Amino acid sequence: MDNLISQALNKAHMGIMIVDRHLKVVVWNAWLERFTGKSVEEVVGLNLLEVCPRFKTNMYLNILQNALYHGQSRFCSSALHKAFILPNEEGEDEQLFRQNMHVEPLYHEDRSYALIQITDMTNTNTRVYKLKNLIKELETEYAKIKISEKISKHLSLHDPLTGLPNRLAYNDRLAWAISNAQRNHSKLAVMFVDADGFKQVNDTYGHHVGDQVLLEMAKRLSETIPSADTVARLGGDEFIILSHLKDDHDAEVIAKRLEAAFSTHFKIAGNYINLSMSIGISLFPKHGQEPSELLRHADGAMYKIKKNGKNGYGIYEPENA
Repeated sequence: MDNLISQALNKAHMGIMIVDRHLKVVVWNAWLERFTGKSVEEVVGLNLLEVCPRFKTNMYLNILQNALYHGQSRFCSSALHKAFILPNEEGEDEQLFRQNMHVEPLYHEDRSYALIQITDMTNTNTRVYKLKNLIKELETEYAKIKISEKISKHLSLHDPLTGLPNRLAYNDRLAWAISNAQRNHSKLAVMFVDADGFKQVNDTYGHHVGDQVLLEMAKRLSETIPSADTVARLGGDEFIILSHLKDDHDAEVIAKRLEAAFSTHFKIAGNYINLSMSIGISLFPKHGQEPSELLRHADGAMYKIKKNGKNGYGIYEPENA
């Protein structure tokens, strides 16, 4: 069966490669060998960024990370992105090439991979005559696609009410922050922030006032944390903060600033509204190495504060500590 699958991959009229979570190439089919002149023996085991420098840009790194960490598929049109893999033909103008790319998540034995499919859309006439008229049409299409992709990306990564990053964007930033912190031996804090008694605000004043309170909460949180940190809205009255620390103690300093920021009332539509905050904190690398682990521990620390009377902060304490 493995031989049959290998034959199918090498008969495919498109480039097919698979990379792991470290971006190491694990599959490189015959189409890619012919097109690039790089054999499977040369490429497998190498980092994709060494083999295909185009993927070093943030746009394509984000596409790969979304497939590997969030299970997201993505199609990139040749009209906008042009070529992803360069040919093995000296003197060829790479601007003449057009390739579609489709990135899909794969899973095997509890590990995630990214399947990258490259389809050559280059027309012979395009390469010979450059098809000047077609290029003019593509310029218009390029502008439309670029605007559409920008709007789509923003909407998919931001909370529609507050404009803050959403859960998806936060998870992505946390994964990247952990990766950087591991390399630099630095520290991070994950903080779950939940408003105490927010349901009563909606019940008493209505959802319109509740939305205004959420906007003010987002504003105070953003103004309180350092500019290099991230505050995101998970939904409802739940917010989450990613903080870069010099020392674990810095997390408590930030938590106290957040408490102070919410010590004064909100004035919304002539109403004076008081809200306290319950804050749960987990620390990297002290409380975990994986995003899900840190998020779970911060959430648990926050609910412990809720259970013990609300209005305060707490740092995760392992059960066996």
